[in-house]
Amino acid sequence: MNVYKEIFNGSLHDVSRFGDNNPSMPEEQKNKIMHARLTFDDNVLMFSDGMPGRPITNGDSISLSVGLNDEAQARSIFDQLAAGGTTLMPMEKQFWGALFGMVVDRYGIQWMINCEL
Repeated sequence: MNVYKEIFNGSLHDVSRFGDNNPSMPEEQKNKIMHARLTFDDNVLMFSDGMPGRPITNGDSISLSVGLNDEAQARSIFDQLAAGGTTLMPMEKQFWGALFGMVVDRYGIQWMINCEL
């Protein structure tokens, strides 16, 4: 979450952990994030670690999309997400009139960055 806080130049709010209200939670799960909120500009991203007892599978099951209207901000976010990750589609002007790119970050999360020009 702190990596994304830096990338999006945002603020973290409402961070709660699985063990906060459940002392019987297994020790290895207590510190995992049950809910957290990251705000930046007029945007909100919400986070949660996987539910206790469920296996984690990184892959292409989801893509997160962020819509922006500042080209410098969009390129900065894209480049930071790409650092240590993989660029699937470079940031380029698209037929719908926006700047768009796709990246898999260092944690295996796919992002689509769209910037209205």
